[in-house]
Amino acid sequence: MNSVIVIGGGAAGLMTAYELSKHQVQVTLLEAKNRLGGRIHTLNDNLFSQPIETGAEFIHGNLPVTLDLLKEAGIKHHVINDKMFHLEKGRLKKQQGFTDDWNVLMKQMASIEDDMSLGDFLKRYFHEDKYAGLRESVKGFAGGFDLADINTASTKALCREWSEDMGDQYRIDGGYKKLVDYLEAQCKNNGCNFSTGCCAKKISWKKHELNILTMCSRIYKGDKVILAVPVSVLQADIHSENYIEFEPSIPEHMNAAKDIGFGSVIKIILEFDKSFWKEKKDNAGFIFTNERVPTWWTQLPTDNSILTGWLGGEKANSLKDNTDQEILQIALQSLSNAFEIPVEDLKNQLKASRIANWCKEADIKGGYSFNTVKSVEAKKILRQPVDDTIFFAGEALFEGTPGGTVEAALSSAKKTAQQVLKTLK
Repeated sequence: MNSVIVIGGGAAGLMTAYELSKHQVQVTLLEAKNRLGGRIHTLNDNLFSQPIETGAEFIHGNLPVTLDLLKEAGIKHHVINDKMFHLEKGRLKKQQGFTDDWNVLMKQMASIEDDMSLGDFLKRYFHEDKYAGLRESVKGFAGGFDLADINTASTKALCREWSEDMGDQYRIDGGYKKLVDYLEAQCKNNGCNFSTGCCAKKISWKKHELNILTMCSRIYKGDKVILAVPVSVLQADIHSENYIEFEPSIPEHMNAAKDIGFGSVIKIILEFDKSFWKEKKDNAGFIFTNERVPTWWTQLPTDNSILTGWLGGEKANSLKDNTDQEILQIALQSLSNAFEIPVEDLKNQLKASRIANWCKEADIKGGYSFNTVKSVEAKKILRQPVDDTIFFAGEALFEGTPGGTVEAALSSAKKTAQQVLKTLK
């Protein structure tokens, strides 16, 4: 029987294992953490009134692979309230757009023939003083939503994404872990072997033959390997704890991985005694501010007093080395400034808090990928297996929009599994 080793137990790794095991392929999945799910991490903390999402939280539109899998598993999901407001000096205003020049920006982005970084695009077409506010808005949106560095991010890719109407947004009842648990159970029913707390460190290989050495000195043997790890792991250098050595080396693929962007993110989940924001607006889904923690969202239509803060890109990088307690204080001060509520009052109302600093998360060191100017060619390389023996999967390899999502990971995994199955035939 053919033996495939999957490295990485996040959405992509689990989906790949599931698709292969349905076809009676012998699969062993290695996961460095002591849990499955990767950047999906639904936390059941008794201090909170419901499970909280420290990682992936939303289904960004009518995404076929995710929704089909939820239907198959019988897992319910619900539409969220995505009404957006801007809060300034205690006053909520309906979020109408970034500036009056946004439509001009999008038209110009769509018109360029040769791709360039977003930073170069803004310098070329929107360098005048009158566009200063627009530049800041674009930089903030690219960093906050896409986790993108404007010095490397692809203008064409961002234009495609920002032009697309994603439709309704959803949350999964009970959290994304329901999907992780379903995939794990199906894989085990199909005969997959799981090894958690097992970090792959060296892959010695020749065509259709692999020896994988782990940090705990175990050796796993297989005919093929699928690396379903965050692209940050592939980008790691020899001095990093995330580094995986290949013998012989595969420089073309490793260099390609470095041409895909990978951004930083910090989530701050807070639960209060009461929903003080409802005094400003009782149907606010997303609240944008000019504070150090600029983005917040509620759990509407679910009625509770949980508020989630979001730091992406440059703003997350600026705080990544701070302690959780320091980040919590900055978050509370941000809310205090925006709502004009004394910070001590907020502290007294705070029931529970959780800081998810993904920049410090071992084996991940960040949030999700973004497209650079070089990503199109890089993804083509990574989607090609090495001697039909080494394969890659993950959200960073996804070609469509929106990128950086669970849907991107699941979709990439299905395609990689199909590639592997063709070589087994």
